[in-house]
Amino acid sequence: MFDRAESRGMEIDADRLTQALASRLRAIVPDGFHVSAGDGMLWYSADPGRFPGQLSDFEVGTAGTYVRDNLRAHHEAAADQLSGVAAQALDELQDYINEASHVPWPGTRTSPRAFAEVRGGVLHTWYGESDIGGTVVLACEPIPIVEIQQDT
Repeated sequence: MFDRAESRGMEIDADRLTQALASRLRAIVPDGFHVSAGDGMLWYSADPGRFPGQLSDFEVGTAGTYVRDNLRAHHEAAADQLSGVAAQALDELQDYINEASHVPWPGTRTSPRAFAEVRGGVLHTWYGESDIGGTVVLACEPIPIVEIQQDT
């Protein structure tokens, strides 16, 4: 993980981060679920009438994660901000899918925890256990930090 000295001056573009997260999340969601991005926001939706929903009325609606606003809410170091907002996005997507489908996604009996960590200039996101050697239930394609940095 970057330490504070290494992350000082690393400016993250919230729109690029949002787009990168959306593309990674779209690749892992179950059929019938959708992830889109716009204006620093991730949006989660599902095919109408396909899933029971929170109230079992088959009206799932939409939910979202405020990447732009939440990026600044997670600590001072850029690496902590990135990992915090990415884990939050995975967690909120998981909640949306679980409530819509009534299935513990991406687990079989229970829902695994969402994690994110910056290692070697790359943002890694996954569901499973927190340690590097632990069980990974489902992982997203890593996001190189250079892909989401602001142009200087």
